[in-house]
Amino acid sequence: MRKVLIPWLLIFGVFFSLPPVAYAQPLNLDYAQSCILIDSKTGQVLYEYKTDEKHVYPASTTKIMTAILALEKGKPDQMMTASRSAVYEIGEGGMNIGINEGEKLRMEDLLNALLISSANETANIIAENICPTRSEFVALMNAKAKELGANDTHFVNTCGIHDPDHYTTAGDLAKIARYAMSIPEFRNIVAKKSYTLPPTNKHDSWPALPVSNYALLNYKSDFFSRINGIKTGYTSEAGHNLVTSAVDDASGMELIAVVLGVKGNIYGTAAKKKCQDYSVELLEYGFKNYSVQRLVGANQFVKTVPVADSSKNTGLDLLTADELSCTLPKDKNEWNVVKEEHIEPDVKAPVRQGDVLGYIEYKRNGVLLGKVNLIASRDVEKSLGAKITDGVKDIFKNSWFLRVIASAALALVLLGCLRFILRRLSRTVKAKKRQDDE
Repeated sequence: MRKVLIPWLLIFGVFFSLPPVAYAQPLNLDYAQSCILIDSKTGQVLYEYKTDEKHVYPASTTKIMTAILALEKGKPDQMMTASRSAVYEIGEGGMNIGINEGEKLRMEDLLNALLISSANETANIIAENICPTRSEFVALMNAKAKELGANDTHFVNTCGIHDPDHYTTAGDLAKIARYAMSIPEFRNIVAKKSYTLPPTNKHDSWPALPVSNYALLNYKSDFFSRINGIKTGYTSEAGHNLVTSAVDDASGMELIAVVLGVKGNIYGTAAKKKCQDYSVELLEYGFKNYSVQRLVGANQFVKTVPVADSSKNTGLDLLTADELSCTLPKDKNEWNVVKEEHIEPDVKAPVRQGDVLGYIEYKRNGVLLGKVNLIASRDVEKSLGAKITDGVKDIFKNSWFLRVIASAALALVLLGCLRFILRRLSRTVKAKKRQDDE
């Protein structure tokens, strides 16, 4: 009996000692109006919940776009002056840090206050100092949204004050956040946990400004290294919003989660906590079910192509120039990667090893994961016949040679004309002489 049981015990022991496999189970996000999780590198959607919801109010996540334009249109050391309207037109109960009318601050300091403590007046000050009016700055915000493919987004103000015509979607906000995180200065600011402004003409000192994104402070995970941004948002009409980025330092995988409109039957700190919990659940879902995996290796054979005018009538192998790794499901059955080859239609000798003769694009669900150049695996020399033919063609294409030929032809024509004239003249002289002799 023992001999029969031992193999089964071993099998069960091995089975139960295996690490658990993460499966893509639906998340419970009922209190949120809309959510999305994307890969920061490629933009591919890893999870979405009610992303077809239109006219979701962004509240202070609006400031992500304000910061983008500030960094693209302004300069970090640019001195900016606060107007009365910029300081006071921040909405009822709008977040502020107490900047005074006429106060002068560097744009870099305003950006830190904007993104770390979500100060509404800093958005207005930046807008008024980059453009002649805030409305012109808002027009730039809307134009930038369209440029980034955020076609269901419309801004009315710079800081997210509630307005029925000031709206976005989770998908659009993810696109905007992804673009923002491609700007090094933006990444640096949103990862900070506090900031202290330097003295100004109106303040001898400032208290340390705490970060509004408590997820930066309170959350640790077994599935990623750290949260590294991005921005909170809240109005009573919008509910609690949070755009969060997290990274795994070992693999470099970075995900962005957008959670919008957490309210429903929960209020105050409970709603804020629920919004943060949803954000972390989304991020952990992504890191559990996806990882950075090698899609194709360097120097990998792709296909053999014919080479015209080659000295040997053999094909040329095309190889991948580089490795391509990207975020993909841990379950390879769910990859669904589509490969699109773009190869030169007529490859002609001579070819040198390493010459780029095309590329491959890899796509998943219509999203470009990356592309890899295709290179020649070896040299291919031109045949002797092709060299002779090309040499003759080159001679006739040479402008100097053509000028010589044209000059020679003209000389021959002139010489022929001269000979004709001389013959006629000789005949005329001879005829005259005969007449005189008679």
